[in-house]
Amino acid sequence: MLPPTHSELFGIPGVLLLALAVVTSLGVFARALWMKVVSPILRGRRLHRFDRWPERLRRFLVYVIAQKKVFENGYSGVLHALIFWGFLIWQPFTLNLVLEGFSGAITLSTLLGVVWQAYILLAEISTVGVLIGVGMACYRRLVLRPPSLHTTADAYVILALIAALMLTYFASEAFKLAAEGVTDAWYAPVSQTVAGTLGVSYFGLWTLDLGQWYGGLWILHVSVFLGFLMYIPYSKHLHLVASPFNVLFQNLDARGMLQPIKDIEQQERFGAGRLDDLTWKQVLDLDTCTECGRCTDNCPAYMTDKPLSPRDLILDLKAYAHREEPRRQREVLAGRAQFASLSPETPMVDGVVHPETLWACVTCGACMEACPVFIEHVPTIVDMRRYLVMEKSAIPETAETALVSLERRGHPWRGTSHNRVDLLAELKAPEFSSGDELEYLYWVGCSGVLEDRNRRITEAMIKVLKAAEVSFGVLGPLESCNGDPARRLGNEYLYQVLAQQNIELFREKKVRKVITQCPHCFNTFRNEYPQFGGAYEVVHHSQLIAGLIKTGRLKLSKDFSQEVVTYHDSCYLGRHNGVYDAPRAIAEALPGAKVVEMRMRREKAMCCGAGGGHMWMEEKTAKRINWVRTDMALEAGASVVGTACPFCMIMFEDGIRGRNAEERVRARDLVELVAEALEG
Repeated sequence: MLPPTHSELFGIPGVLLLALAVVTSLGVFARALWMKVVSPILRGRRLHRFDRWPERLRRFLVYVIAQKKVFENGYSGVLHALIFWGFLIWQPFTLNLVLEGFSGAITLSTLLGVVWQAYILLAEISTVGVLIGVGMACYRRLVLRPPSLHTTADAYVILALIAALMLTYFASEAFKLAAEGVTDAWYAPVSQTVAGTLGVSYFGLWTLDLGQWYGGLWILHVSVFLGFLMYIPYSKHLHLVASPFNVLFQNLDARGMLQPIKDIEQQERFGAGRLDDLTWKQVLDLDTCTECGRCTDNCPAYMTDKPLSPRDLILDLKAYAHREEPRRQREVLAGRAQFASLSPETPMVDGVVHPETLWACVTCGACMEACPVFIEHVPTIVDMRRYLVMEKSAIPETAETALVSLERRGHPWRGTSHNRVDLLAELKAPEFSSGDELEYLYWVGCSGVLEDRNRRITEAMIKVLKAAEVSFGVLGPLESCNGDPARRLGNEYLYQVLAQQNIELFREKKVRKVITQCPHCFNTFRNEYPQFGGAYEVVHHSQLIAGLIKTGRLKLSKDFSQEVVTYHDSCYLGRHNGVYDAPRAIAEALPGAKVVEMRMRREKAMCCGAGGGHMWMEEKTAKRINWVRTDMALEAGASVVGTACPFCMIMFEDGIRGRNAEERVRARDLVELVAEALEG
């Protein structure tokens, strides 16, 4: 049976009406896509993301087609996958639908024969899956109602359109089978079942005209489809178009690596103060957001009542890019700040995005890890911090004090009475004269020398290195800060000055291999110094020690059977650089120790609260990130919290005191435990 377009409708050839409808729908869709997505992207700054195509295509298959990250979210992941796969499977049917409307002879169904019938069987199954997914979505929104979920009229319109597409498909196919007298359509079990109820007299009152009903339902189905196509660019489901490209062009380098401001001396503007200052990928991120709220659910700042919701930040920027009225970080602005209505002159920072939102971020990357479509929140936040610091000289007072200390003294630890010379002399640490004579430069770091608690970590590290007969040396008074605090706080210029100084020093000393005990130093040397010509083999102390234990160069003998050890994943070691197993191997190697895991661990680990420069920033809200993380260690029943980061050590010591838990648990760096175990 031919579709109704093969006859006249309202005195006009049906094929002509169909052509007008298709052209109109595609035109509206294309124009909206150009205005809302393509045009803003073309205004973005250049960023090279067109390399390593085999890896990009592999990830596309894993994360777009297979929906790997979507499934990680349980119930909502299943419903989204059902709907996505159903629509994916549905595309050949959509093409065939249009071909049928224009030509009854040249269609996929006539060309493929039994293969097409097998496909229709798959399509019917997937259509049922889509309807199940829609039902699950409605149940989630109306009954479960998770706190992070945005329930808007737009969401229900989308669900209604999806359901209408599926139901009109089943109805039109059923009437078609009934009108043609087909009774053995094995390939369309649902439609055939419905068809069996048609064409009979209902209560002896009326009989359906099967052909007319098929024609009407075919028109309704096509109308819903074309209407849906026009509606997508104006709805939250714009991500259906943008997200596959966002996944394809995701960052393949280490997550902890920020992009530099190139030729910084020649730049007229710094950071991102307006839309044009974002890269094209950062603009694409905005249209990719699915509004699922996973980033916000996993954000330690949001979890502790800080003025940052990563999702709302992205959605505010999206509204700004589309010249729509943004949400303006409702959690930030409610009762505390007012902005004028959005206009072409409205600034992006301090007009759409509140500075408090940007300074609340600890750059831990939990938002990026949770995002199923690979939005890169942290680089965008840091770019806006750069604008505040380098263009507006607007920075929290405590952070500014740390930067002043960094510029004048070569470290951010204001008020310290310690220096690099005395401690290293006390410990008889060998001087690093040249990479030709010693294998490793042991980079102690500011925290390892200038902060009281962390000096004990340095002492333990030197003891372990000597016990394993590792060839190493230290720079002593020549060592300065690597620049990480300056870069994360937005002062890219100061970071580049420090980086260039250290790279020149390393070149003079012929440094080839570097040991760090600070994940921030590890990340900076490993990922960011190569941007300026400083490429080294960088190893974190947990990696080195795990290797020394495995090869038998370190013999651990002390009994730890009375201890319950849990390991806290540092963001810049774990999530940003993928080092999870080496620290746990050390904990497992402690003789007799019982090792337990905290509730949030590995990729999902919660930040200690010190990242992004917060080590030197005052936390004003009553709910402290490090106290919440300490609660998780207590919940795990640990007597020892093992750390591999000097920042995390300070935060846990504070959290343990804050929870009055000194008698229950203590914080120890892994190298301290190893040094203790060497004593037998």
